[in-house]
Amino acid sequence: MLTVVLVGIMLILYSFQTLFMRLYSDKYPGEASVSTYVYTAIYGVSISLISFAIGGFRFSPSPVTVMYGVLNALALTVYNYALIKATTTGSYAVANLSMLSGGILVSLFQFVVFYDGFLTLLQYAGIAVMLLSFLFINADGLKAGKAQNSEKKAKKRSLFPLYCAMVFLANGLYGAFIYAQQTAMQNTQRSEMVIITYMLSAIVGFIVVLSKKRGQTLSSFRQTRISSIYLAICCLSAAAALNLYVYVMTLVKNIAVLNTIDNGGILAISAIYAYFIFREKMTPSKLTGIVLAIGSIVMLSI
Repeated sequence: MLTVVLVGIMLILYSFQTLFMRLYSDKYPGEASVSTYVYTAIYGVSISLISFAIGGFRFSPSPVTVMYGVLNALALTVYNYALIKATTTGSYAVANLSMLSGGILVSLFQFVVFYDGFLTLLQYAGIAVMLLSFLFINADGLKAGKAQNSEKKAKKRSLFPLYCAMVFLANGLYGAFIYAQQTAMQNTQRSEMVIITYMLSAIVGFIVVLSKKRGQTLSSFRQTRISSIYLAICCLSAAAALNLYVYVMTLVKNIAVLNTIDNGGILAISAIYAYFIFREKMTPSKLTGIVLAIGSIVMLSI
């Protein structure tokens, strides 16, 4: 019962991160060309500091944790780059599907092939149902994407499949490296893993802003009152969710099941937020996708 409650809290916290990241993006006062990298830098430093506090102000990573932390930071950097490129050269819905399915299928492959993990037929069916729910929730975006593709020919649309493949692999490897580190270190050094991953990511974000806005780097980090509030809530939610995710990983054991519930649950909750907060239309396909996602979570929990 405790695990179910913690997973529920984790999903809510991650959904808050997604919600307030969207609100922050709308209110960021600087140029759009650097908004993602400014966010990455502030977000990375904030998560690292909060994780340092959660870990009891201790930081003594082993060589194994350092190795996986660096690899995870690289995966996170590639993910951020590829997602930006994918959404500017093709359909956002397709890029989103690549991200979500990668987060599930890479961890499934890792768990079964490298760790001799076992899933029941019902769990495999639950994963399949969750992947199907992604298609339904993103169905409207996929239709719109066909029209957008014709307008993006001048933006090297031929590279779009490559960027989607990078998003798929990078998002999957992000969770895989955390699981590998926790398994190798017997569920210790959680905070160290998070700190290394996000501090390195923050450094990369700052360097990109520095290269793009020479002479105006500091001004790019200035925030309005409302954007600061949204950013603070986003960072706090993300830090709490991420540390809880790494802890829940030690309870669930089955990373394929956890990541399926994680990715699908967040998407379903975000779709509900979009309807109530942003007044987006709740189409039959979205509603079907949400129902399928809930059904999948039930199947995976049995």
